[in-house]
Amino acid sequence: MQRSQYNALVERKDEIGMHSIGRALVHLFNRQTVDEKQTNDAKHNNGVGFTSGDAFKGTITAKYYLKNKKLEEWQRDYWLDRDAKGRTRIGKYYRQIKEEADNKRKVA
Repeated sequence: MQRSQYNALVERKDEIGMHSIGRALVHLFNRQTVDEKQTNDAKHNNGVGFTSGDAFKGTITAKYYLKNKKLEEWQRDYWLDRDAKGRTRIGKYYRQIKEEADNKRKVA
């Protein structure tokens, strides 16, 4: 999946877009270390999982999605918020999400 396709998918304002963000957050959450998952923090600067600025909300939102199979509108809006470069908060994780998708395709 190309970046433009990924962005179009997560930016949808429907259930498909919501689940795309939720699944992306779960993939990032699964990349966190065990201690990071437990403390909702990014303790290791390893370029894997959430950045330190997103770790708390990312782990909490991923856990919420895993439990409820949905995101609230404010949670979705948070991950679609844009930075100074115009990139969505979830969009900056494209490389890691693409790696997960590629790995899933190899297994299937």
